[in-house]
Amino acid sequence: MEAWGQFATSVPGGWTRTNRAGLGAVTGVAIPTLNGVWVRTEDADVEDVSDLLDQVGATGLPHCLQFRPGASARLAELVASKRMAHLEDIPLMVMEDARRLEAAQKVSGLVIRELAPREAELHARVAALGFEVPSEMFLQLMTPPLLAAPGVRCYVGEVDGRPVTTGLGVTLGSRVGIFNIATLPEHRRRGYAAAITARAVKDGLDAGATWSFLQSSELGYKVYERLGFRTMEAWPCWIVDANQLRPR
Repeated sequence: MEAWGQFATSVPGGWTRTNRAGLGAVTGVAIPTLNGVWVRTEDADVEDVSDLLDQVGATGLPHCLQFRPGASARLAELVASKRMAHLEDIPLMVMEDARRLEAAQKVSGLVIRELAPREAELHARVAALGFEVPSEMFLQLMTPPLLAAPGVRCYVGEVDGRPVTTGLGVTLGSRVGIFNIATLPEHRRRGYAAAITARAVKDGLDAGATWSFLQSSELGYKVYERLGFRTMEAWPCWIVDANQLRPR
């Protein structure tokens, strides 16, 4: 939730709202999972959740509701009343054992470098190609102010000087969150995603974090599992438009 709050407030026009239930965040990007409500506890008050959803929904943007699996029964009537559709259950994964990070970064021909804030556009364009979505969506979200925010580190992996993979790490106190791991389709299955993930995690640990987390797509799940991430729980994700899928 802290990471989503940082993303939203770094985007022009983005905002967050909080109450006892959790976080409402709007980035303005027209992807359901980039605007929404994240519920903090399994026993959150339904009216508090509904209030946050109403504030996010008032923007007219596609949006989501994500919550811990134990809250499913409590929120069943709410998602039905809001006419939300179940998209998927998103694995929340955690790494506490960093022993595999060093080896994962050693991929022949791949050079990983950290991007300066002024290079945010490069990250956005590579991520969009990797996720196979319009570049405008990532250009709107991944801005120089976001890359300049405290704890944010962004990377590109290059082969023969050409970008093939990218990723983002956000260090928040004792933890480092991993986002936007994307590899160009023609360069997949070569260890590039694992390598750039490992670099982002290691830099966060070197900066003082003691563990790492991410929400995994189906495509990346086995990659993260081999690195040492394990699933803590899978968060149900409901959206207002079932035809719009989150980036993978």
